[in-house]
Amino acid sequence: MADTATESTKGKTKFSAMSGMRRRSSKTTAFLSVLLFLVLLGGLVPVFAPLPSLSPPHHQLRHKSMNERKFEVAEDMFWKDGKPFQIIGGDVHYFRVLPEYWEDRLLRAKALGLNTIQIYVPWNLHEPKPGKLVFEGIADLVSFLELCQKLDLLVMLRAGPYICAVKM
Repeated sequence: MADTATESTKGKTKFSAMSGMRRRSSKTTAFLSVLLFLVLLGGLVPVFAPLPSLSPPHHQLRHKSMNERKFEVAEDMFWKDGKPFQIIGGDVHYFRVLPEYWEDRLLRAKALGLNTIQIYVPWNLHEPKPGKLVFEGIADLVSFLELCQKLDLLVMLRAGPYICAVKM
């Protein structure tokens, strides 16, 4: 009987030890789960960061004429015609695309969600020789800009003697 009691006690001890291990294991698992959740949540914090209000502040609620157009930087944001504005732009090199394809390329850019087109003005194309100006065909800058306006795309015009180059 003593052997049975000893075995019973050993069995309880083993059971208690296993039970304690399970409790510790489940506590460890719970702790690791909470820690993993916090790490994942920490990675998503920028996603949940407060976004700027889309309604203009009270000082922006002035009566404006429909023809007045304005672009400004205020309150650490861009404002277009009194409303918050985000520039979503990309480059289109009008001089590397045939004029008959300009509208197609601009419509594709607009379909991608762009609202602004950046363009370089390659002055060597427009003035191949001193005093000889060329603004026809692929160099018809005015037609390209009018097409952008017709398609309601803003333009960032980058004029200068060099395109993405350093003068050597």
